[in-house]
Amino acid sequence: MFTNEALHVIEQAISQQGILASCEKKDNYARVWSRDSMMTGITGILIQNQRIVDGLEKSIKTLTDHQADNGQIPSNVCGDKASYGTLVGRTDATIWWIIGACEYLIYSKDKELKETLKDKIYKAFDCLKTWEFNQRGLIYSPLGGNWADEYVTSGYVLYDNVLRYWALKNAAEIYQDKQFKSLAETTKKLIENNFRKNIADESRYHPTAYQKANEKPYLWASLNANGYDERFDLAGNALAILLGFDVDLDSFTQFLEKVNKEFNHWMLPVFYPIIFPNDADWNLLENNYSYDFKNKPYQFHNGGSWPIYLGWLCVGLKRRGYLKIPEKIVGQYESLLREKGASFKEYYSTDHLIPSGTDQLCFSASGYLLMKLNDADGSI
Repeated sequence: MFTNEALHVIEQAISQQGILASCEKKDNYARVWSRDSMMTGITGILIQNQRIVDGLEKSIKTLTDHQADNGQIPSNVCGDKASYGTLVGRTDATIWWIIGACEYLIYSKDKELKETLKDKIYKAFDCLKTWEFNQRGLIYSPLGGNWADEYVTSGYVLYDNVLRYWALKNAAEIYQDKQFKSLAETTKKLIENNFRKNIADESRYHPTAYQKANEKPYLWASLNANGYDERFDLAGNALAILLGFDVDLDSFTQFLEKVNKEFNHWMLPVFYPIIFPNDADWNLLENNYSYDFKNKPYQFHNGGSWPIYLGWLCVGLKRRGYLKIPEKIVGQYESLLREKGASFKEYYSTDHLIPSGTDQLCFSASGYLLMKLNDADGSI
């Protein structure tokens, strides 16, 4: 229904350097961001859109040109200027670049680029290894160290570690690397054993915190030295489902139905429950921003609804045979696009469903295309 509009938003954002986060020149969105360009490019692969795929190739090369000495990939690039993060570095930028590069190589079968990128990809993995800090297998992200850069999660974050699994799995396939394959399997097992209650006879990262954590119908958001953040992280769980992690999907979808009833719509919050000014974590939110404070209750990362991660959720659920909730989500989003304009805003507030944030965002256009994806033939 809004496919052409979504494709137009992305095509308008394809530059000589790659895919910009948005064609709007607001804040720092008119740049090639690692996570935005990789997710948009992977969407292009899934829907078999060569123009977007070509934009992905440009993005990969632009980001590669600015790889730091330690292997880190920039958060974003504009012209000759690269940023690796402002208040803190961005853990997920390096991981998304590996994922996107490998997805492109699998799709394009470009042997020359495969060899050109090999040392860069291995160097990026070396960087990720140093971010474990304790050599125990999970990477550690600082507060604000990933896409939710103004939110409260930190430590061993579900989202970042699921991404690392995806990166290892892809690189193992591309380079026929048995060590990467083994590391991927170990990483998956570590996540499944440490981010949910289970009866596996395995050692835990933080046995005391694990014993005190409450059972949830989803994977916990993060683990830190002071215990678990048991919040629901939609992005991390959506990607875990997409990648085949062991999640009780009957209980998980019942939880989503419960959240739907609480909010009375299917634009589900990206983190839940919401943090309010009287809550203990509010102090972690109120000063953590670069331009202006966006994380009021029901807004931005603090309970806002992001179409990009709803899109990944829909793909994941459909691949696992759960079709009803994806249909409800895309129906809800299309209804809002009809009522409030198909400009593909960054997110929606979950209290009043007001479209907010940056306009013409590739993230949101990609989210819609992912929601509409028919995996059988790549049609939308």
